[in-house]
Amino acid sequence: MSPHHQQFHDLYVAHHGWLRGWLMGRLRCGFTAADLTQDTFVNLMEQPAPPVLRQPRAFLQVVASRLMINRFRRMTIEAEVLRTIGWMAENEQAASAEDVASTRQLMGQVLAMLAGELDVKSRTAFLMARVDGNSYREIAAHLGVSETRVKQYLAKVLLHFHTRMADAAAQPAACND
Repeated sequence: MSPHHQQFHDLYVAHHGWLRGWLMGRLRCGFTAADLTQDTFVNLMEQPAPPVLRQPRAFLQVVASRLMINRFRRMTIEAEVLRTIGWMAENEQAASAEDVASTRQLMGQVLAMLAGELDVKSRTAFLMARVDGNSYREIAAHLGVSETRVKQYLAKVLLHFHTRMADAAAQPAACND
């Protein structure tokens, strides 16, 4: 095992349980605490060089807190989009041009955020198809893949969006673990 991997392993073993407990105390949801604990350590693993940690728990708290804030911001935006879409569907005839423009802008922000969660080729295929209006053939040539693969990328994107939006719709429910 390389020194970097050993250092990470030691940090994980020594502080994983503590970090999960700390997050559980703030979130009151074991599932979310476990997810954010894992995300915190994945974030550390993805660093090109291991950070020098004099106070590992303080460092882990900062990383986990930032991830928690990002997660709640994303959930807030997603919930707002769902409420807006629901309102627009119910009041389609009554919606003003300003409401429609505002909803489209919000939808664009959420789609950009969700697209950022995808791998590069799937995201590029989606943006080329839906934003730029490129054909599957043009996208395939740009990405150096087949048209069938482009269709698979787009299906993957739509499944991801649908799953994330369904998760957002279910999220306000109490955490039962």
